[in-house]
Amino acid sequence: MPVIHVLNASPRDADTKRELVAELTATYARVMRMKPDTIRVVIQEIPRENWGVGGVTLADSGQDENLPR
Repeated sequence: MPVIHVLNASPRDADTKRELVAELTATYARVMRMKPDTIRVVIQEIPRENWGVGGVTLADSGQDENLPR
């Protein structure tokens, strides 16, 4: 049973996470030729103040991974 573990520093709403789980599962199943119901996806959301890049937390860096709307 494969497990896809996603670490994300930008919390998302439930609908976005549902879409991500569905897309990751479908892609993995297709590429690896596996049944989708054997694939597990875990989304772990890390607060931006607990994620550092280059010695600075994301909360303090001003970095924004979101696409412009």
